[in-house]
Amino acid sequence: MKVEQERIKRAARKGGTTAVAVRGTRRMTSPMMDDVLNRLPPQPTRFAVCAPGRLDVMGGLADYSGSLTVSKTADDHICVAVQRCPEAALSIDLTGSLALDGNPPTVIATCDLRGSDGAWVRAEQWPGEVEAPGTAAVRGVVGAVVEMLRSTDVSQLEGGFSIAVGSTRDGASGIGGDAALVSATLLATAAAADVTLQPPQNVELCQRVLNEWLSLPVGMSDGACVLLGEPNALMQCRGDPFAMPAPLPLPGNLAIAGIDTGSIHDDAKLRYTRVRTASFMGRALIDRIVKHEGADLLQWNGLLARVSVSDYVERFRDRIPTKLKGSEFLERFGETGDPLTRVEPPFVYKIRSRTEHHIYEHARACEFVECLSRAIRNNDEQALHGAGELMYASHWSYGQRCGLGSIATDALVRLIRDNAAQAGVYGAKVSARGCGGVVVVLMRSGEKEMDALSAVMERYQAETGNKPVLLRHSLPGALVSGVERL
Repeated sequence: MKVEQERIKRAARKGGTTAVAVRGTRRMTSPMMDDVLNRLPPQPTRFAVCAPGRLDVMGGLADYSGSLTVSKTADDHICVAVQRCPEAALSIDLTGSLALDGNPPTVIATCDLRGSDGAWVRAEQWPGEVEAPGTAAVRGVVGAVVEMLRSTDVSQLEGGFSIAVGSTRDGASGIGGDAALVSATLLATAAAADVTLQPPQNVELCQRVLNEWLSLPVGMSDGACVLLGEPNALMQCRGDPFAMPAPLPLPGNLAIAGIDTGSIHDDAKLRYTRVRTASFMGRALIDRIVKHEGADLLQWNGLLARVSVSDYVERFRDRIPTKLKGSEFLERFGETGDPLTRVEPPFVYKIRSRTEHHIYEHARACEFVECLSRAIRNNDEQALHGAGELMYASHWSYGQRCGLGSIATDALVRLIRDNAAQAGVYGAKVSARGCGGVVVVLMRSGEKEMDALSAVMERYQAETGNKPVLLRHSLPGALVSGVERL
């Protein structure tokens, strides 16, 4: 996996750290950190990390297709505190909104972290999830510890780790809680083990744990934002080869906020995975067309984001089936080449619409950054309206092209557009994996605009019965704030 190491190192140095065991210059104070620290004995040395959530502003659904993604750290966060212990075990204590207060810690012998060959266990060798509270969080912590040890060539581990984890909000709310959990665990356990991980390694390892241990087929932007995000700035990422253009600081009179709708579909993860599968089906078909015609297509390298909208419409759109049963696709074309998904034979995939979302979303994300940059540079009100319209278009595409909409997010976006547009609220869209969760809003940050948004949230609650939660503030990424040694 290619990573622009110098770019990421510079971003990390900006926050005062180039390795996880170095204290950052922007300590994140949090009552949650005090809570997790109190769950560990005061001695020996403890290491603590806070990692913020992430608001996917534009492009996030298409990051694995090479799209530009634009994101912002949230104020909700996860704290992880770690200390070495003489027992050869992992003791994992979950608290906060992880809803396991009062339950004993989960204890896992370190010998169970090794496979039959004596090497650190792989994700596929670890026991599958069971229906129990906190199981996914425990699996994320275990995956982060194991991948950290494997990446640093630690063949022998004396003793173990006591790990306490607290969250201000359930990771299912759509703000990147999984990436925050994994990132904070990686940094804190590496510091406790007295090993050094460079920032590019942290980003790569975070994605590996999300993909392989938590079965989340996401790209690298989740981990990059929660690790390296600057407060009150938009983080830009490009996929394969991974690149990070300079962050876009938001001026004081402009805000991007999130609203947790209080509703998310139970099958959100499955729907997201099927959208990815369908987009890789479309990618495979485009690749066959390119190879058959011997066309010199922009060094496309299998990335939908490298297909321009005009090329797609003129050369590919009408040659991609609108829908196809999985068994028929497998019989005619074989697997898609995506290592993180499999085609389900009985399922009917809407290939064309899912494919074109990724192509159009990359174009929208690029135009969004251009509009916002122009608005900030020139105080261009029209450019802000343009950026907002791109957000509305992205929201429509989530629902209509990808089937990742929901009654809750559609209702909130409709209320924002109908009732707050004249009050300095420019645009809104569903965030992250969709199917409910968080809506992201572009707006002026004055009192009038906040009053208008509050009124919309009250109307939304009256219409749906769901209680929305405003996510207004932004915190530094885990590598920017650094590891606390206590």
